[in-house]
Amino acid sequence: MFLWGKRAITEEKELCSWFDPIAPRNVAERLRPAMFLLFLGILIFLFLMPLFAAPIERDQGAYATVARGWLDGSLPYRDLWDNKGPLLYLWYVVSFSLLGQNPQAPRIAAALAAGLSVPFLWAATRRLFGRQEAAVAAILFALSFSNVYLQVTANSEVFMLLPMTAAFWAFTVGAQNNRNIWFLWSGILTSLAVFTRQSAILTFFAYFGWLAITWLRRREIRSQQIRAWAALTSGGVLGALPFVIYFTLHHALYDLWYAMFGFNAGWAAEQSFWLKFVPPLFIEPGPLLGGLIFWIAAAMGCWELWKRKDGPSWLVISLLAASEIAAQIMGKGSAHYSIQLLPGAAMAAAFGVPRILDYGKNGSRTLRAVLAVAGTMTILTLLFAYTRPTAESRFRVEYTFRDYANDAIDAPAIAKAVTARSAPGDCIYEWGRSSQIYFLADRQPCSRWFYDRPYETRKSMISEVVADLRKRKPSVLLVTGEIPVPPELSKLIREDYGYVGQVKYAKLYQPLHTWALAKNAPPLLARFDPPQAAAICWKRPGVEFSPLDPSVSPL
Repeated sequence: MFLWGKRAITEEKELCSWFDPIAPRNVAERLRPAMFLLFLGILIFLFLMPLFAAPIERDQGAYATVARGWLDGSLPYRDLWDNKGPLLYLWYVVSFSLLGQNPQAPRIAAALAAGLSVPFLWAATRRLFGRQEAAVAAILFALSFSNVYLQVTANSEVFMLLPMTAAFWAFTVGAQNNRNIWFLWSGILTSLAVFTRQSAILTFFAYFGWLAITWLRRREIRSQQIRAWAALTSGGVLGALPFVIYFTLHHALYDLWYAMFGFNAGWAAEQSFWLKFVPPLFIEPGPLLGGLIFWIAAAMGCWELWKRKDGPSWLVISLLAASEIAAQIMGKGSAHYSIQLLPGAAMAAAFGVPRILDYGKNGSRTLRAVLAVAGTMTILTLLFAYTRPTAESRFRVEYTFRDYANDAIDAPAIAKAVTARSAPGDCIYEWGRSSQIYFLADRQPCSRWFYDRPYETRKSMISEVVADLRKRKPSVLLVTGEIPVPPELSKLIREDYGYVGQVKYAKLYQPLHTWALAKNAPPLLARFDPPQAAAICWKRPGVEFSPLDPSVSPL
């Protein structure tokens, strides 16, 4: 007996019967569903591939810096601080280990993670509703990745999709078969999604809420609902246990908790209260326009699901609602927050597409015109991005021509200047949020607080930063941030560092003792004063002076 009661099965369509035969007669027909899902996974990969060579932006630069540090023996949070889950960095670590330490590696891994999510979404929808809806939902889910304005690349949300969809599938199997082992697996997988990106924790509330409503409406299965609740909770604990043990053994459990939950709660409180009630799609309209017909289909589908008033429909609505709250709760308009909506939106849109087709045939002229405009706008918006001649130009479109994109495009020049002014094994420090500079320059940070975002909620971190810089003495110190340099750090720079110039948006400083190199500089450098000479060359015992590449010199 289903926990949700009798399932409403829709009429099977001829197209669906070809993709997923009810009674396969031979090996070829048995393989059709697998081939169909493989094709959709490849399609996602092809949609994302044109941006594999795009510049690396600052969020992904932070993840890459932490992952490379982990490979080199540093510990996330304790030695290199960032506010995402450790499983995200493990994705980067694995991709670097298999594909090399380059920006393309995690993007390929992200595309694979998205493609591997398709079978779970398809299987869950098939169990909830039937073959037709499963095929349509899987197709729409794959097509949604053509919306480059979602900024998928290698952001945390796309890695979260795999455990999130797998957990949803396990939950549907448990709800259908009344077997607690599947609720246990759902809890484990949802916990893995949480340790990829914390916002997935709201999915637990969706599942618990759905079980609670079912418990209230159906007295005859209340004992089973309680056992399901317990299994789901136990799974969540089991999924978290390996991370808790690992960071406890490394004396960094508090660091893990603060980074994932403590900081994010404080940071969310710092954001606009009113924007928490506005979907990011309306704050950052690029993803809305790039997938307009998809979002319209999802909205119509939600209404159709609402009218069904059955357990499967409420489960999809619960998942979609939890995903939307997770996207809104920060009170920011970051486009990639909406990636979490894609599984629930695709399942809802499977019910919206037939309604759109019906309106296209039988609706009023005005409604048909609106749908035609929405479809045309979606296609034109995507063509505008995909027809750009280079990955860099597509990247500018993806980030809607903002300074955020320009900073990422300029970062390699800054990294080149940093590399020229330091030696392998040196550490550097950047006050700002262009964390990709560490990765591109192949230099580790001199402090675990390697960018300035934590300063917004934890002003005391600057004391630790200054102490770290006095102890480890970065060979290059950069200022790129929107946040003014705090007095403590400003004092350190005045006392121990000299300004050597500006590359793009980064002001570069080096220790004062390097200025003394100019006293023994070769004749070529005699015309420069000591600060200029120090900016143009770098000397160490046994190493000759080497002029920098003039194209990256700030002078």
